[in-house]
Amino acid sequence: MDLMAFKSKYYFFDKDEFGKVYVFVDFGNVRPWAKDLWPEENKFRYCYEIDIGKLATICSWVEPEKMLFYYGYFKERVDLDRNHKENVKSRSSVFRIDKARKSGFQVRAKEIKMIPHYDESGKFLGKTPKCNFDVEMAMDMLIKIHKYDTVMLFSGDSDFGDLLRYLKEAEKKVVVVCTRNRMSTELEEVADKFIPAESLKGFLEYKKNNTPAT
Repeated sequence: MDLMAFKSKYYFFDKDEFGKVYVFVDFGNVRPWAKDLWPEENKFRYCYEIDIGKLATICSWVEPEKMLFYYGYFKERVDLDRNHKENVKSRSSVFRIDKARKSGFQVRAKEIKMIPHYDESGKFLGKTPKCNFDVEMAMDMLIKIHKYDTVMLFSGDSDFGDLLRYLKEAEKKVVVVCTRNRMSTELEEVADKFIPAESLKGFLEYKKNNTPAT
């Protein structure tokens, strides 16, 4: 048994039993895992993050047919200084998307929208970022359903519960990777195999210095 096959069998599953694998990474859900994996280091801000390059490497252990990565970006504002907080966030989000492409992921990206919120009297309370990929991921899983035997989902979002249940009814296998704290009951019930991200902690660490986190 070669090293990659050993890692897959030890940390994930025996590839021979799961056939053709498609990997789906909902990175908006995955990035906060860092707070579960390194709570002390990330108590006040992200100092340790999920390394996208390393994430691609561990996905490659199962020799997937395709690796898909979903993540939103903040649009750069030309009316603000380059070092303004909003434009730093923009560069960091674009950096992550670019890193994913360079690491071998097929990337789906779209702009993060800022949604205004008001109280009952109409007073403006602020804006909240919104950018989920539930529809895009569902479409990709359904359109490509005849190309894989197993979906390997990096997310714990309960919104995927019905979709994964449908895939199971279509005789597909489902593997879910997530931290224990963020794993929803809906996904745990439908998964053929749940892999706690805590078991992969040593393979995912990125220490943030002065460059955008990966």
